[in-house]
Amino acid sequence: MSKKIATIVDDSKKLSSFEIGTSLNIYYKDTGSWQLKEEIGYSLDISLALSEIRDYIRTIILKLEDCKIVIGKTVSGLPYNIFDRMGFAIFEVAYISDSLLDEIFSEVQEYKNKKNAPPVNLSTSPIQTEIAGIYFLNLIELQEKHPDISSKKALKEFIETTPFYKLELLCSHVPPWFDNFLPLKKLNYSLDQIEINKYRVTIYKEDCSSDEVL
Repeated sequence: MSKKIATIVDDSKKLSSFEIGTSLNIYYKDTGSWQLKEEIGYSLDISLALSEIRDYIRTIILKLEDCKIVIGKTVSGLPYNIFDRMGFAIFEVAYISDSLLDEIFSEVQEYKNKKNAPPVNLSTSPIQTEIAGIYFLNLIELQEKHPDISSKKALKEFIETTPFYKLELLCSHVPPWFDNFLPLKKLNYSLDQIEINKYRVTIYKEDCSSDEVL
């Protein structure tokens, strides 16, 4: 992503809306401070038909080339819609400064990095830790991303079919079915509150303490 930001300014070089602005000023930063690289003048004729206004705005925006951030005093209506559809990050500010441009660029870059990051595969059942026989599942995170997966769906089959010494869970509460189901499997659990609505639940065999690994 090129380190460029376009500002919408009027004849007085003050930030403006696109409708009353007269220039898109492109600022560029390599090293040091932001420098004005190019001024793209324009004159929006609001007496034109809507389709002509739309085409004109697109023509002006295309001149920004690889610059994909735009700043105006206000950006709304048709100009906003066109900038948005053409993939711009849009900001409304009262003034510009080097520090503000740095902040805006960093925010956009951080968003793009997160958006383009490869998806993290989230296990829908407990996974074995580095210690054989000890499993872990973050049930809070799982249910945030997959609300359709109940605690019973994520855990019951695992408990019934997978030999384990210890199963550690992060939960917002203790699943109510534990109290009836776990004793049938000769399992017990301990509970530690980490913070409000966040608990560590450790499931283990009845003849072992939660601190033991058989």
